[in-house]
Amino acid sequence: MILMKKLLLTAVAATVALAAAEAAQVFSWVDGNGVTHYSQHPPREDASAQVNMIDTVFSPNELLAIQKIKEEKKKLAEKKNAKNEEELIRGCKDLHNEKIRYYRRKIEDTYIANLNKCDMSVQSMKQSQARPKKEKCYAEALKVKMADISQLPTEDDCTPEDKKKKK
Repeated sequence: MILMKKLLLTAVAATVALAAAEAAQVFSWVDGNGVTHYSQHPPREDASAQVNMIDTVFSPNELLAIQKIKEEKKKLAEKKNAKNEEELIRGCKDLHNEKIRYYRRKIEDTYIANLNKCDMSVQSMKQSQARPKKEKCYAEALKVKMADISQLPTEDDCTPEDKKKKK
């Protein structure tokens, strides 16, 4: 019996709170003639009017506090987004730099392999004939290395400004 009374009281309280919230809604709008209207119901016929809902549940000070909280929340979200963007840009630049280091290592490995080929190509030759051929081969290997290095990208496109520079 006591449980039944508690459930009944809870249901009545919820109904009263819901009715109070419904009764607290006030709408305002300006019609086509420039007349401002206030009502508990939005306009039905004037679809072009901008309808504003006026909150009558909170006092003006409470509404101001709510607005300040919303603005603070928005600022915090913007800071978080800016921080996330900075981290993404930093990660992108780190990845770009790592890619450049990787390509430099590959170029250096290719250069060393070419020098070894030069050494192997003159191995069976006489020293007097081998030296000029080997120097020429070394010069060609260095030329290839420098050409490959010049082809490496120097800029990344991690930020919108970087993308504009490339165009």
